[in-house]
Amino acid sequence: MKTLHLSIIVIASIVLVSTISYFASYDPTLVTTENDFGINALVIHRPFLGCTVVENCIHSDYYLKINSNSKTFITGYNICGGNSCTKKDGLLITLPVVDIIHPNYQEIPLPDNLPWKDGGFVNIKVKAPSTLIMGIANSSIPTIWIDLGKSEIVRSS
Repeated sequence: MKTLHLSIIVIASIVLVSTISYFASYDPTLVTTENDFGINALVIHRPFLGCTVVENCIHSDYYLKINSNSKTFITGYNICGGNSCTKKDGLLITLPVVDIIHPNYQEIPLPDNLPWKDGGFVNIKVKAPSTLIMGIANSSIPTIWIDLGKSEIVRSS
């Protein structure tokens, strides 16, 4: 009988912790596949070859390479591949506008130790303004998650 009570307590505790964890990480921001700003993004892999300067050697192996067809910015990203994800919120990164003659991209370093591989696939979501006001994106307007879909990880030298 004590084993049954103990089992019930353990199972109830696991369910309670799982429920609290879910709601603590829940993001009520809407998700859409409509990409009104024409945001283009992919993950590039640039393997770290070592620092030439010993001081303040900051590096990353993976980068989010991103630009847009319209003037806008992102306030976060959520990138998942396989069983691992990296998510960052609270950013304010202006995106360069696509220029066919002189391509320009913003490269955002992603955290170290991601288990992804060249040629693997990730799903990219970015958090951006939900609307364009008078030709510019306004940071005080609501944001939405834009699901940019599946992207192949590209090796870059």
